[in-house]
Amino acid sequence: MKGTRWAVVFLLILSVVAAGCLDNNFVYVKGKSVPAGEAREWPFKGPANLTVKLTSNLPVEVKVVSADGEVLEDFGTVREVNEVVGLPDGKWKVVVRNPGNETVVIDVTLKT
Repeated sequence: MKGTRWAVVFLLILSVVAAGCLDNNFVYVKGKSVPAGEAREWPFKGPANLTVKLTSNLPVEVKVVSADGEVLEDFGTVREVNEVVGLPDGKWKVVVRNPGNETVVIDVTLKT
């Protein structure tokens, strides 16, 4: 009985944490590989203020774009970003693309 209670409590906590992650109001990624020519994307909903923090061992292209491809913020090809972006109403995504010929390792924190 005691083990069952802990399992129920654990599943309840896990479901609350998972629900928060599904809302995509917070992303933390450490040591994520991005192979040459590939990109990683994380979606968000506006309106919101989005904090974008990124560090990379090699330069990467970092943009905030809408679902239809409109560029809201282009940080250029950089190794580091630490900015707050105001997201208008709608669906947006942070795109990190590796334009180089080597695999890049990134650390990313995104939160609204």
